[in-house]
Amino acid sequence: MAIKGLRGFRYCKLTEDTESTLTYDTAIKKLIGAKNIKISPKVNTGELYGDDQLLETSVAIGAIEVEIDVAELTLQERADLLGYKFENGVLKETKDFNPPFIAFGFEAPKSNGSTRMKWLLKGKAEPLEEEGKTQEDKVEFQTQKVKLKFMPRINDGESAYTSDTDVENAPTAAQFFTTTFLKGGSITVVK
Repeated sequence: MAIKGLRGFRYCKLTEDTESTLTYDTAIKKLIGAKNIKISPKVNTGELYGDDQLLETSVAIGAIEVEIDVAELTLQERADLLGYKFENGVLKETKDFNPPFIAFGFEAPKSNGSTRMKWLLKGKAEPLEEEGKTQEDKVEFQTQKVKLKFMPRINDGESAYTSDTDVENAPTAAQFFTTTFLKGGSITVVK
């Protein structure tokens, strides 16, 4: 079925990702006002020619570039996503910022009433571009665009989980959007 909406932007900090340890923060934080998301995996293709024809191809995926459009990011959310400091109502941006690794998730309702759910498992936000526009004779809301760059985890090489609630034995949203699910991409199905 076709996707007909977008909601529920959320993120969770990835605190450790090594060959032997995978740890996410216990808090999954929501961003209000999901408007748009674009996920663009960077693909590199190699081709082998011989005997005047293509004999073989190989594909490698590099970074997964993501751009989201959200109604507003509060200053506290900016600080949290970008590794800035927020003190006494002031966002302090410095050259030494260090964005944390995060997992980023969202829901996309489908035309049959079910929902597609997605987690991108390891990425960082890039500094925000800011743009303003004067108000004219009609109201135009200005939203925030955030660029993020995702990659596979060191622990298991996985980069994303996607599930549709209309597939048999698929997790529910309550199961999917947990830190336990983030760690392994599975649930125990009780029959």
